[in-house]
Amino acid sequence: MSDFSIGSLLDDDKRASLQNFSENLPQAVQKLPTEAPRSKKDIVSRVAYLIGIDDRYFGIGQVENMTPQFYRSVYDEMNQDKEARIVRNLCMLRTKLQRNFRAIYTEMNSNLKNIDKMPELVPVEALQTLDSDGITFVRANRKLEDYIVDVHNYLLPHVPNCQKFLPEWIKWPYIRSMFFIQRGNTVEGNKEAARSYNECRDLYPYQAYINWYPDERDGNILRDDAKFLPILYERNRDRFYDMSKVTEAGDAAMNDPEDFFARAERVIMAVDCENADPCKVIGIIKELDARSLMGKVAKILLVDDEHTSSQWRALRRNENLPLEYYLTDRVKDEKSAVDVAMTIKFYREVASARAEGKPIDSAIIISSDCDFWPLIELTPEVNFLVMLEYDNCSQAYYQRLQNNEIPFFYIDEFFMSGNIELKTEVVLQEVIREIEDNHLSKLNLFSVINRALLKLDLKMTEPEVAQFLEKYITVMSIGFAKNGSAVLQNKPTLKY
Repeated sequence: MSDFSIGSLLDDDKRASLQNFSENLPQAVQKLPTEAPRSKKDIVSRVAYLIGIDDRYFGIGQVENMTPQFYRSVYDEMNQDKEARIVRNLCMLRTKLQRNFRAIYTEMNSNLKNIDKMPELVPVEALQTLDSDGITFVRANRKLEDYIVDVHNYLLPHVPNCQKFLPEWIKWPYIRSMFFIQRGNTVEGNKEAARSYNECRDLYPYQAYINWYPDERDGNILRDDAKFLPILYERNRDRFYDMSKVTEAGDAAMNDPEDFFARAERVIMAVDCENADPCKVIGIIKELDARSLMGKVAKILLVDDEHTSSQWRALRRNENLPLEYYLTDRVKDEKSAVDVAMTIKFYREVASARAEGKPIDSAIIISSDCDFWPLIELTPEVNFLVMLEYDNCSQAYYQRLQNNEIPFFYIDEFFMSGNIELKTEVVLQEVIREIEDNHLSKLNLFSVINRALLKLDLKMTEPEVAQFLEKYITVMSIGFAKNGSAVLQNKPTLKY
């Protein structure tokens, strides 16, 4: 921990005043306000229709003043198409058959009812619409398991005909894979899928069945296009780049930082470690370096809080970066001093560079915290670029940046938080450090041998200990059981 703390120099009133300063700034004058950037919902509305999300989420039958999750116009458009209706109704049936399997099975075997005679369990309207569209789904003497297989087989020729409803720039195989499970044409394959679905039904989008492995960290994957497509591509070991296609950002937003770097001479990059994702920051620095843009960065200033993520170690270990790491402590546990510390460190860096005749003309602020607005407004000699995250930035901050024509772009465009390779690297580095620092460093084999000799009341000379270690101990290795426990492997065979 640093010996010097910015937070320790400020009383609570002064710190609160600084933290809230941006809220009291006047809006820019003589500029027409523009709408804050919003994520579109066109793609998720189309996917929601096809997988059978309930009508009410499109605004049908909604309660007063309820905002629909999906576009009603999309529903009306797709509902006019026979192929889209078939896919939707088949998916609705599959969800109900899997969700209510036991109850339907009981009705069919104990009360001898077919699935069209139990409206409380199976959507009869879906069956009727399928019939009018040329698919006679209900048949006599059909087992429930076979009906679920029928859904898969009926979907096969009709899902491809719905590709026309999605833009050409979307990778269609990723969408298509949501409708078909492995071995979906078999009872066993559908049983396995049903088991997975019912174990974590609440994690599926609106509890509608899709071929998906849900992760509770994802939340509602159909919240909007900007959330859905990066997750969809990630699940297919790919990366979705062009976030401009799924957002309605204003003119101040940038799709790429290369224009900013083209105008810059010397850049300082200031990172608010408390309000930035370490993996995303590492990812964007790697991306900028790959594009040969990091050469203009005079310094990367990391300002961290003692309570934030240890993942920042992965970036600090890179000796090739012009990096300064500054750690703040807290006077009170509930109050951080990162924003004040970063502002002061930033001004000192700019002033020092000017005094040395190497002025900083451009700066990148990596933070979604609006408290850095005063720093931007009160440093007109520096051109700013703000890097934000969709989920962590307030609408008011979007508005302020747009109204004042401060360029910004979204880190999510360069790096998705689910990037498997970078996540793996960061986690692996931390695991290795944890093992080496907290476990292996405490294990000394000579000490182990000496404790064993003392316990057994035996003695060995130093040459005997060295020979014993080389012959019997060093040949062993450490492995890990399935539960994560360490186990000795290649142990010498004992005779007694």
